[in-house]
Amino acid sequence: MIDLHCHILPGIDDGAKNVEDSLTLLREEKRQHISSIVFTPHFNFERISLDEFVQARKRSFELLGSSPEFQQLEISAKLGAEVYFSVKLNEYDLDPLCFEGTKYILIELSTGTRPYGLTHTMTDLLNRGYIPILAHVERYPYFADNPVELYNLVMKGCIAQVNAGAIIGKNEPSGGMAMKYLKWEIAQLISSDAHSMQKRPPRFAEAVSVIRKKLGDDYAEWVNKNSGDVFKGRYVDVPVLKKPKKILGKWI
Repeated sequence: MIDLHCHILPGIDDGAKNVEDSLTLLREEKRQHISSIVFTPHFNFERISLDEFVQARKRSFELLGSSPEFQQLEISAKLGAEVYFSVKLNEYDLDPLCFEGTKYILIELSTGTRPYGLTHTMTDLLNRGYIPILAHVERYPYFADNPVELYNLVMKGCIAQVNAGAIIGKNEPSGGMAMKYLKWEIAQLISSDAHSMQKRPPRFAEAVSVIRKKLGDDYAEWVNKNSGDVFKGRYVDVPVLKKPKKILGKWI
């Protein structure tokens, strides 16, 4: 399996604090049959320049890569970022923030109110050839209140990701929405969003088990194939989706 969203690089954000923390998380990912990872530390244009971030990410990756144990784990790794949404995204060359060798870019949205200019900005990114992956979509109350908002973004060409922890319902109040988005196929990816073994540890094996139980083996394989396509820079095969409908106060 492939993890497309994690905070395992040492000392760069609120994830792993040092190389030993990183290795602890990587050992757990390997135990859960993760063979490939995109390292996606937080990036916010308002807090650090792009050049400073790229250099800090490079130093962090080189520090981890110099560990003999990391090399022995034989995990295929790429660099990326979890980019905080801004209407100014289209003013920048975003290639350094994309998953290495691809045009996929992981975008984090506000967990409060719906960001101003969201649809316009995502449309511009798509027109520039980027493919936005909306991170942990189960967390956004404006999508839960009206899933058609997320449906419309996916139909435009965005990809939606949910956290493994939300699927199994541990430490995530939004697990119900995560499973709904998967069932509706509005979400196409699962990732760990791992920060530490205490704060959001990897839960891939449990999440996949839940998906197999509730949605079937074929669905679990489809989600895994999607992650592989993203990692390799291929287009994700998103089916023609049914628009969610609200009946008797419930979205179905």
